Amino acid sequence: MAAMMFAGCAPPAEENPQPVDETPAPDSPDTLVHIENARALAGTDATAPFDFWCTPEHSRGNSRTAPVLDPVQLFDNLYAVSNSETIVHAITTSEGIILIDSGYPDIVETVTVPGLIEAGLDPADVKYVLLGHGHEDHYGGASYFQDHYGARIGTTAEDWDLIENTAASVDGNGPAPPTRDLVLSEGEPVTLGDTSVTPVSIPGHTPGSLAYIFPVTDGGTPHMAGLFGGTILSMGRITTPGLQQYVDSIEHFLEVAKQTNVDVEVQNHAIFDNTPERLARLAARTAGDPHPFVMGTERYVRFWNVISECMQAEIVRRGDAG
Repeated sequence: MAAMMFAGCAPPAEENPQPVDETPAPDSPDTLVHIENARALAGTDATAPFDFWCTPEHSRGNSRTAPVLDPVQLFDNLYAVSNSETIVHAITTSEGIILIDSGYPDIVETVTVPGLIEAGLDPADVKYVLLGHGHEDHYGGASYFQDHYGARIGTTAEDWDLIENTAASVDGNGPAPPTRDLVLSEGEPVTLGDTSVTPVSIPGHTPGSLAYIFPVTDGGTPHMAGLFGGTILSMGRITTPGLQQYVDSIEHFLEVAKQTNVDVEVQNHAIFDNTPERLARLAARTAGDPHPFVMGTERYVRFWNVISECMQAEIVRRGDAG
């Protein structure tokens, strides 16, 4: 895939440290258009994101104290470990392991690394840690893998800056950031052995947020997974320009997802996509049952367009309030 210039089209708007002072107005007819669009897109099989975002009181941030996720093999070559609401995914390849995110810094030695071992994986085989975005719940454990196992850490130039600026602003009291290493760009896959992971630029949550598209197999049957690594959970913490940029990022990501036939939805902040219910179905799955994380490209696109419409409803609310 050729490199795209999407990320440079507009100045990235990042997350505010404090809630945005933009009080929503009661839903207007223009707001309700987006909500009804989202409802229609959700149908009966994509209701989870509608319930999470189109009902503002339901959306919330991920919890640092959420229960530990029982290590689980999702696909032949994909595992999930760490905090159940801030998941670290491990992609196994012919030459080692690629992690997507590294979890909170305070549980890397007690939860994340033991989780990999419990899943039958050797943490010394981790060659890359690719970050969804530059907040500590994603990069917090990266320096551990860098220092102990020589893993290479990758994120965008914008989010390397964010990580370093954040670390400098907390006077040494925050997590140790990884040393700047790989600078990732859209259209430049990271390849390890027989597997390539393709980053897609999705600014909005942070200036350099990334989604990742990568192959998985289920009993040898190939699929294509998409992981949107910069999900906005609490809309009140994002400026209106940031929300609009995020809507544009979803549209851009879905164009790539359609081109690459993404049919598997996985998520680092798995609190809006029925992941607990899908994990239960996966554990109970017998021969011939469909894989609960395979949803098909058409449904995958609808799933993210539901989120886009709910975000657009929030943007209209703020405009009505002004």
